[in-house]
Amino acid sequence: MKDRAFPAAERRQATARWDSMMLRRVLQRYRSRRWMVWLLLLVASWGVWPVIWSPLDQRFYNYFHSHRQVPAWSTVAVVGIDVATRETAFTPPVFPLSRHVEAHARLLERLREAGARAVVLDLTLRAVDFSEPPQILAEAMRTHGAVYLGMSLQEVRQRSPSGTSTRLTAVMPDSLLVAAARGVHVVDVQLDPDGVLRRFSPDPRLQRLGLTSLPEYLSNQRVQRPVPIVFPSLDRPLPVVSYRDALVGDRDALAKLKGRIVFVGLVEDPTTDFIAAPRLQDQGGGWFTGGLHGVVALAAITETLARGAPLRDATPLATLSWVVLWSFLVMALPPRRNPLRAGALTVGLVLVATLVTGYLHIQHGVIFSAGLLVGTLFVSGVHGMIVSYVETSRDLRIERLRTELMQRELQTARQTQERFLPRGIPTIDGFDLWGINLSSAEVSGDYYDVIDTGPEGPLVLAIADVAGKGLPAALLMSNVQAGLHSHLLQDRFDLVRTVRNLNRLVHENVDPGVFVTMFLAEIDKPGRTCRYIRAGHDEPILIKADGSAVRLEKGSLFLGVLPDLTYEAVIFQLEPGDLLCLYTDGVTEAFSDTGEQFGVERMIGVLRARRHEAASVIGAALLSAVEDFSGLDRQADDLTLVLLRLQ
Repeated sequence: MKDRAFPAAERRQATARWDSMMLRRVLQRYRSRRWMVWLLLLVASWGVWPVIWSPLDQRFYNYFHSHRQVPAWSTVAVVGIDVATRETAFTPPVFPLSRHVEAHARLLERLREAGARAVVLDLTLRAVDFSEPPQILAEAMRTHGAVYLGMSLQEVRQRSPSGTSTRLTAVMPDSLLVAAARGVHVVDVQLDPDGVLRRFSPDPRLQRLGLTSLPEYLSNQRVQRPVPIVFPSLDRPLPVVSYRDALVGDRDALAKLKGRIVFVGLVEDPTTDFIAAPRLQDQGGGWFTGGLHGVVALAAITETLARGAPLRDATPLATLSWVVLWSFLVMALPPRRNPLRAGALTVGLVLVATLVTGYLHIQHGVIFSAGLLVGTLFVSGVHGMIVSYVETSRDLRIERLRTELMQRELQTARQTQERFLPRGIPTIDGFDLWGINLSSAEVSGDYYDVIDTGPEGPLVLAIADVAGKGLPAALLMSNVQAGLHSHLLQDRFDLVRTVRNLNRLVHENVDPGVFVTMFLAEIDKPGRTCRYIRAGHDEPILIKADGSAVRLEKGSLFLGVLPDLTYEAVIFQLEPGDLLCLYTDGVTEAFSDTGEQFGVERMIGVLRARRHEAASVIGAALLSAVEDFSGLDRQADDLTLVLLRLQ
């Protein structure tokens, strides 16, 4: 038994010695790599930001924001339903406020006479609020011509045998008023976790529903990231006029509304439609509170966006750089062998960093996370550089995961886009058809379609190109494809109306400077007559049976440039042996290694030489010629070809 026990005891002792040696190595590495330890602490501090530093950051934000000078309000004003209005202008019962149709109609007339640029009725105005149709108010809205209404989104839970689901619905005003209004848009805002409104954030639900927020629409600004709101101050309040004074035509009151967007809403009850704000607001009667009425908040958001968002949050990269810079100073400057001086210098650096951050917020409108900065500086005072190493490794890992995720998403997007392209070219007697789309990126901004609308309908050919490439171009092109197919589903396909509506669709859904070129044709299969519209697209080439080349030059402007362009169709006759080639600039603008373009003439030469062959053979030959000319395995631009050869 001893012989068996002794080796086991030796093994335990050897294990203990090994553990002790490993611990010493770890401590040595810790002492020699104190900067790496600091980096780990920085990562830990960043990780607990939402839990620990976020409440501190909100308090710093409120303090700095309350000391920032507010510029004069020039775009918006508020007509408030206050106590005086309720007591003298409205007949009981006062609520719901929507029921006072005649008063609201007279107010709109007053505002029109005062020269208000637009009016926003921040009232529910639901059908259930009216005992009879609000015809008078609707007429007043039409007379004014620039009255906007608000709607809100509501999540409704539905129970079914399979479980509980949530459905998003829009709470709309009365349909009669909706028809009379200039527009109806969403007025919902998102609060911070502590219930305070600090920023106007984009709502992804609106894009899915095809809706727009009211402040974005009125300011003509599309918000992509949260925008800090400029709130009224005690010395520079937002202009608020009593509903009663405006209704009776008080000249001083109406003079404040000239040329402004006027918001009409309740400003009396602090328990209804009242929003907490980061700075004190004068509620009247010597009462000050950190909040404002919803209609005032809506007006402040609109003016903030109209001014181009003068306040801006620093980007995540800038915030990280700011925190790392001050943390490095806190770690590097204090002496290591004098705790008292090190502590005093650390506290001084924290105060200086906080003051500089507040100065940037107050004077320059650049907002850094002061709570995160202060918390991280105290944590960084504990130790060293390991935090930097871990943070860098973490960022690289996250970036790699994001890149991989983006690649997967782009691959999925490409697969989805391919479903929008023809899955097969239709077979039609007397017509030899072929088409292809090659993307320079994962997704393409080109689009083509070959659609046989039936025995009695025409053959429709389409090719289009977005000014740009990649995912944004592909998303826009998917809208064009959907718009085209929606017209094809109608009983009778109208070429001119289709292009006109596609032009309006593109114009309403893109930023200025973005456009789509398109060639859309319908071919009468028995008569071989081609009727087409060329909207700024590259001139299609028609190779006649005798080898002569004709460029289809007649056309109009791109889609999306102007909303109400007039398009005219051009008609020509197709003959047996004719070859029609539709293409995008990825073919003709392919460059050689010397900088020379492939060009239209080279393309015509290939088409002319191969015109007697099948369309698929001609297409393969043209692609091969472009590839040989450019000498690239991957083209620099999206490339799309559609060939039609009459037999």
